[in-house]
Amino acid sequence: MSITTSDNASSIAELERLKVLHNGQKEKLTFSNAEFERRLGGLRRIMAEKDLDAVVLTSYHSIKYYSDFLFTYFGRSYAMVVTKDDTVTVTANIDAGMPWRRSYGDNVVYTDWRRDNYIFAIQEALRTRGINPRRLGVEDDSLPLDNRNKIQAAFAGATLVDVAQAAMRQRMIKSAEEIEVIKHGARIGDLGGEAIR
Repeated sequence: MSITTSDNASSIAELERLKVLHNGQKEKLTFSNAEFERRLGGLRRIMAEKDLDAVVLTSYHSIKYYSDFLFTYFGRSYAMVVTKDDTVTVTANIDAGMPWRRSYGDNVVYTDWRRDNYIFAIQEALRTRGINPRRLGVEDDSLPLDNRNKIQAAFAGATLVDVAQAAMRQRMIKSAEEIEVIKHGARIGDLGGEAIR
């Protein structure tokens, strides 16, 4: 049984809450930079229509669509913060520098040393970009209620606005690059199916 002393508590308080791990080199992504900018341009049009200062994406599909990073929960939460000027994925320390290497945009890593470092990372992503949101986009269809409540508490003066349906409609219209990837994937699937048959 471990006992937390005041010395242990102070040393835990001094451990880093966030990290920037730009180690290695960016990997080749599934799509071109122009394709990611096209997608983000569509999201920023949604932001403008809904008068949003920023969006906090939390779903597998949106984080993958807008950044190319596909995460695995491991009991931790992930996010992508999109502003009018840039993007940053918010990822768990268990993934180290891999999310930065495998995503379009910036990345910040939160540690497990203090409770709610995930929420703190979202706050810092906006604070360091000079944004104190009045209206903040979220994905109500994939955002756990506990995390939604924590985001609301972290941005007490902000109205949380659901963007899930609007983002989904954007994903329905496929670009030429997306169609090529789908066709290639179908071709590989056909080859695999034929080999099994």
